[in-house]
Amino acid sequence: MNRRFLVIDIIAAVIVIGGIAGVAFVALGGSKGPAATPFPTQELSQSPTPSASASGAAALLALGNWPTYGYDLARTRFNPSIHLRPPYRVRWEFHAHDLLEFPPSIYHNQLYFCTGHGKVFCLDATSGKILWRYRVRTKFASTPTVDGQTAYITSIGGRLVALDRLTGRPRWQIAGLGDVESSPLEWRGRVFFGSLNDSVYAVNIKTHKIVWRFATGGPVKGSVSELNGRMVVGSYDGTLYCLGYNGGLLWRHSTGGVVSSNQFYATPTLAYNTAYIGGTGGSIYAFDLSNGGLRWSFGTSGYVYSSPALWRNLVFEGSYDGSFYALNAASGKLVWRFSAGAAVSGAPTVLDGVVYLSSFAHHTWGLDARTGHVLWRFNDGRYSPVTADRHTVYLNGAHTLYALVPKKK
Repeated sequence: MNRRFLVIDIIAAVIVIGGIAGVAFVALGGSKGPAATPFPTQELSQSPTPSASASGAAALLALGNWPTYGYDLARTRFNPSIHLRPPYRVRWEFHAHDLLEFPPSIYHNQLYFCTGHGKVFCLDATSGKILWRYRVRTKFASTPTVDGQTAYITSIGGRLVALDRLTGRPRWQIAGLGDVESSPLEWRGRVFFGSLNDSVYAVNIKTHKIVWRFATGGPVKGSVSELNGRMVVGSYDGTLYCLGYNGGLLWRHSTGGVVSSNQFYATPTLAYNTAYIGGTGGSIYAFDLSNGGLRWSFGTSGYVYSSPALWRNLVFEGSYDGSFYALNAASGKLVWRFSAGAAVSGAPTVLDGVVYLSSFAHHTWGLDARTGHVLWRFNDGRYSPVTADRHTVYLNGAHTLYALVPKKK
């Protein structure tokens, strides 16, 4: 989203506390959720397992694809099949001449991404050449999801568009969805996403019809995540919702919304039977995926727009306080902290034991994921830094997309 609206959102929330707080609390039931179940420590020796709920998803990911925002349906932002480490050299550059807030998806040697002001590009991953482009009179604040022969995009103009992934021609579309900043989730023949009209939608891929619409207590700006048949999404009412495939509410956990000025912009990350998410109130949370119970919370001194990455017992998350945090996934205790020199707004990525982050200082860093030591730095970047296939790391600069390959030793 356009960051200048964040302050406006928060100020507006504070202004209306007196008139709305009580209403919001009643509408949400004031639910704080039950006690969390014991943390599944037996899983901590392993990295998060990519969600393979969708048909053929495991095989697709094993090929080195990165088909959706956050890599897999659980949005872990960790691809275990990638073995690339810095230092890098630039293989090619693509100058978008527009904002690149969200990273590309990768599908069979092609890159799919949206620019801030209405363009969708498909590039050849090897050369960086444009294979096709699609333009609409709207803005984008999301990453396409690619599956089979279709690329699904959502727009701030309130549309879900299914494009032929080889030609860029529209197959079908649905309008009138409210402004959408949520990257689509494709799961079991349906596309799921949130909207700023206080809703989560499910659309049938074959019929192109809305299957269900779930009403939340505020705008949904982040994306829907899925693990073990449970979909989790945050809302600007300060509530985390867990839904079933058919739209039934499994649980919700309210952190206060306008009452505490905490809202959820970030996309949750699911692993270890836990949902991890940051809030604009400045805290990073871990909720029991089974029942919504709070496992732990960790406070920062700035609001948290960044969505977390998960890797080998660690949660990686940035804050507007200018710091980047590595926390123990079970306890929430600080493992290490890195000063990024400016606000960290985008989501990090973990590749081959290196965690990548960008900040508003217009730099991207590659840190040792275990220790936080700097391994590499690149003089561009602003939001979500990198995605990758088995041969190349694709770095999202503020307006330029870079293809990076390891330097020969």
